[in-house]
Amino acid sequence: MATTMSLGSQIQSVYPNLTKSEKKVATYIMKHIDDIAAQTLAQMSKTARVGEATIMRFIYKLGYENIAQFKISVVRENVVNHESNDNDESPEAYAKKVFKLMNDTIQANADQDIQRIADLIDQASHIYFFGNGTSGYGAEVAAYRFFRAGVSCEAITDIHMMAMKSALVREDELVIAISQSGDNSDMVHAAKRVKKNHCPLITISGRSLSPLSSYGDINLFHAPISFSDRTYYGGMLGIIIQEFLLEMVFNAYSQKDPERIDEIQRATTIATNLHHEGLKAKGDE
Repeated sequence: MATTMSLGSQIQSVYPNLTKSEKKVATYIMKHIDDIAAQTLAQMSKTARVGEATIMRFIYKLGYENIAQFKISVVRENVVNHESNDNDESPEAYAKKVFKLMNDTIQANADQDIQRIADLIDQASHIYFFGNGTSGYGAEVAAYRFFRAGVSCEAITDIHMMAMKSALVREDELVIAISQSGDNSDMVHAAKRVKKNHCPLITISGRSLSPLSSYGDINLFHAPISFSDRTYYGGMLGIIIQEFLLEMVFNAYSQKDPERIDEIQRATTIATNLHHEGLKAKGDE
């Protein structure tokens, strides 16, 4: 995970998989974010009441090579926090939050991973987008987007169908598993079956150390959405970020043969337009 992702997003991403003492470090840092940059490692250890080694393990899990890199990120986080107003629920504030999450998502994923996935999509005989709950919306939109570009694919959002499909996938197919938390038990069990069948597996989640990502051949990460965030309750914020990441993958795929894909998209657009025109004509009779 790239260390240019915001510190808050990085901590949310790894938090569920931290040890008890490392979670204590995470809580201390977020509560005292304004003071951390000026503290030495020894001072942090004393005030947080954890060992220096625990703090360094936590820093390494965030993706930093040393404490100096970590402190630079702390300073950057403080600047962002002071510029924002967490109590602002205006549309403009929401748009800024979405933009920040999108930017964090871009920073969290390597361009070469996106391109490798585009290659796998191009090579696969068929693609399954797995997702249930709010992640099911991302799966359905992705399947619709890629199908209109000529890709043989489908969205699987029913958990029983997901169990059956994962047991029957072939090596020449591809599964893209989507989960906000990365620890959805149905998704994890499906991922195990997919790998047992030697089918390539791509995972998309908001947790960098999740059980799901341990099975992925390539793992993509979107900025994690905090379950304490009031804007998360309706699910729209998480869906927006998932679909943004999936669109990044689609854009990479569409650049492989843009003229052919544009021709296919024109054909599907004409087909749907003619269908609607036919319905209108019948209505006028």
